[in-house]
Amino acid sequence: MNDKPVQTALGGVTYLEHIPAMPKRERILARLGHRAATTILTDDQTAFLERGIEEALLLCHVKGAYRRIPVAECTDRIIRLENGTVFQSAGLAQLLSRSTEVVLMASTAGSAIMQRIAEEVSTGSAALGLILDATASHAADAGLDWMVSFLNGTLQRHGKRLTSRRFSPGYGDLSLEHQRIIFDLLDLDRMGLFLTEKYMLIPEKSVLAIAGIEGITE
Repeated sequence: MNDKPVQTALGGVTYLEHIPAMPKRERILARLGHRAATTILTDDQTAFLERGIEEALLLCHVKGAYRRIPVAECTDRIIRLENGTVFQSAGLAQLLSRSTEVVLMASTAGSAIMQRIAEEVSTGSAALGLILDATASHAADAGLDWMVSFLNGTLQRHGKRLTSRRFSPGYGDLSLEHQRIIFDLLDLDRMGLFLTEKYMLIPEKSVLAIAGIEGITE
């Protein structure tokens, strides 16, 4: 993989192509139900698993986007940004209680891996399909992890950092409808993403998140 993604800035949004995201193998295995202390695989099963993960990683073309927006107001359950955007969530408000800005982020594993998963499912190769699916899910998450690390590298030079956690629509009391707000603010059509009427992202292995920017305290 390349060490650095290709960056393009448009309308306040930074788009990243070819993010060198590498999902952690133990997370993939855990998603597949593997338990280190109890799951025993034969050599053939291990080889099949490893081939599936490697194939999935080759098909995952991770890309993403992020945007920084100053916080105008943060109460016990309302976050109002300087551009007028409002998020309603007590959990998110608590996360952002010391933040001066938010960072909206998106990451996707792309459509090629989803097409391959569909092919395996349609031909009855469920085992391989599950491996591809689990790897793609964590590849998208790894794209967000990479962005967090990348942004922290810049922020720390200015005495700032991202919040230790990030919030995604559908988590806690942040309703899934907030996906539309983030989707539009990041103009994710430019990345080839689509949002359904029920606020589900296509390609499926895509994820949105919100983090805060706060000062570093001793």
